[in-house]
Amino acid sequence: PSGCKCSPGFPGEVTPTTVAPYFNSTCASVACPANSTGTTVALGCTCIAGFSGSVVLLATYPYYVSTCRAVACPASSTGANVPSGCACVAGYVGSVTATTVSPFYTSTCTAVACPAYSVGTKIVTGCTCQAGTAGSVGTATTTSPYYSGPGCTPVPCPNGTIGTNVVNGCQCNNTFGSVVPLSDAPYYNMTCSAIPGGQIAYTVPGTYTFTVPGAVTRISIVCVG
Repeated sequence: PSGCKCSPGFPGEVTPTTVAPYFNSTCASVACPANSTGTTVALGCTCIAGFSGSVVLLATYPYYVSTCRAVACPASSTGANVPSGCACVAGYVGSVTATTVSPFYTSTCTAVACPAYSVGTKIVTGCTCQAGTAGSVGTATTTSPYYSGPGCTPVPCPNGTIGTNVVNGCQCNNTFGSVVPLSDAPYYNMTCSAIPGGQIAYTVPGTYTFTVPGAVTRISIVCVG
């Protein structure tokens, strides 16, 4: 008779009647609002994964206040927001997954390192092929291998030398000189040339000195008389 009100989160009213149970109640629970999860507002609602905020009970319409807001995509990723999906930016590998605890996402986006035979730290800051290799790394992309170029390939040792490629080292084959890696085509400088030779005759007995060319590894001395 003195009046009853529906509890917060329950719209409706309670009116007295003359028959058991002597009242008529239309108090009904309010479902959890959009972007939240739970059974009813009265029993508690929480923001879904990727949303920050809370749902608070009210005694008046709409019987709750919801501050659940979509969280923006984190650094090194792109997209509208975490719930709608975020993708790692070009040059990064990994993923972004929505969670229900702060910061409301898990991000594994990691910068991809410069590929083999290139110089630099990571693709997004730039990589260049090292001396003795041909090709290019190009620009960052969003798909494996996360760069647009063909990559860097060691140049084979040139004719007249011994070895697998210029990067690992080439040696002149029975000639004098060297093979030095370069950054521009043909990606090496070869100075291999024939080993200098010759002979000297000394016909008067005595002591003599002579200079041996740098590439000579063996001398022959012939004495006659």
